[in-house]
Amino acid sequence: MKNINYHDSLYAPFGGFLLNEDSFSAVQLKKRHSSVVYCPKHEEREPGSMYPRAIVLNHNGENNGKILATFECYTYKTPVFPIYESNDNARSWKFIGRVEDKEKGFGCRYQPHLYEMPCDSGKVKEGTILCAGNIIPNDFSSTSLRLYKSNDYGKSWEYMSEIVDGGRADVDMKSKEKRPVWEPFLITDKNGVLYCFYSDEQYMDSENYNQALLHKKSTDGGYTWSKAIVDVAFSDGQLRPGMPVVAKIAKDKYIMVYEMVNQDRVPVYFRISDSLDDWGEIDFIGNPVIAANGSYISGTPYVTWVPYGGEEGTIFISGRGFSHIVANSCNGKGFWEEMDELLPVDNHYGFSGYSQCIIPISEKKKLLNLCPINMSSDKAMISAVVADMYERI
Repeated sequence: MKNINYHDSLYAPFGGFLLNEDSFSAVQLKKRHSSVVYCPKHEEREPGSMYPRAIVLNHNGENNGKILATFECYTYKTPVFPIYESNDNARSWKFIGRVEDKEKGFGCRYQPHLYEMPCDSGKVKEGTILCAGNIIPNDFSSTSLRLYKSNDYGKSWEYMSEIVDGGRADVDMKSKEKRPVWEPFLITDKNGVLYCFYSDEQYMDSENYNQALLHKKSTDGGYTWSKAIVDVAFSDGQLRPGMPVVAKIAKDKYIMVYEMVNQDRVPVYFRISDSLDDWGEIDFIGNPVIAANGSYISGTPYVTWVPYGGEEGTIFISGRGFSHIVANSCNGKGFWEEMDELLPVDNHYGFSGYSQCIIPISEKKKLLNLCPINMSSDKAMISAVVADMYERI
């Protein structure tokens, strides 16, 4: 197995850059229409809503093409992950259900992630909708990444399992309290094994990892989970790789993107691997996501792939800062190209643009971008924009 390293991606072995003579992106985006998924009421808790996630159904027969979305919904009540659907390519949205913590009553508070099972796995059938998220009580005394499933396209939900539990929901803790877990992301391999990638702060005492990226896997669709495997970690006690997102790309490879907190301006890095189980040396910093003019995405990344732009297709990465979406049609080699801004993100507000989501829709001919946009100085709404994708000639 071979993992792409710096020399394959951007930097030459003895200095300088490896530049590709072709365009860094062979695909252009053209904004078509936008909509509002959710707008918080005035009396709701700050910052209103963040961390949107969406899927388009591809394994549900006559429901294929339906888009489901969820997000963090801030409230003074017990929080839930609301489920919205769109049947018109994100022109309009309708609330259809909610993921609730009925087991402990703590609340579905942070970092939801939706996933449609592409095949049978154990008793979990193809087309089942999964939702993983961080279950946290109102006093923030614990964290728990839990998995739920829906067999009616997101209308009702059933608890399946706890993937991993953690301590107090506090960042970069200095006390001796049990430390937290964050940010689940689900994907399956070609054999139908379900993987959950996540961030974990619980290795500080044993390995001096301020935060590490790990994965667990399940062979029964998410009811039971394997031991955790560390994918990315640094023993300096400072660097905090976080927010892992994984996508399958060309040539049966996978890309993982993650932010690097405690580096200047929180840059985004990526790794490419042949296997979801092996991402190379855990203390390899990764390949930088950077444009030829030096601009780069700053934190909260998301990645997706489309089969356009040549034999290797095109990888899109979203995040905060600059144009908010960059693209590369060379399987990650060379620089990334800034796309035209699809949604106006005001970086003066910490919640605006926080952890966007990008997915192909409409038989992968269009790109959907969900993003928290500031509606006031203290609240964000969830906006959606759809762009056509054009291949350059």
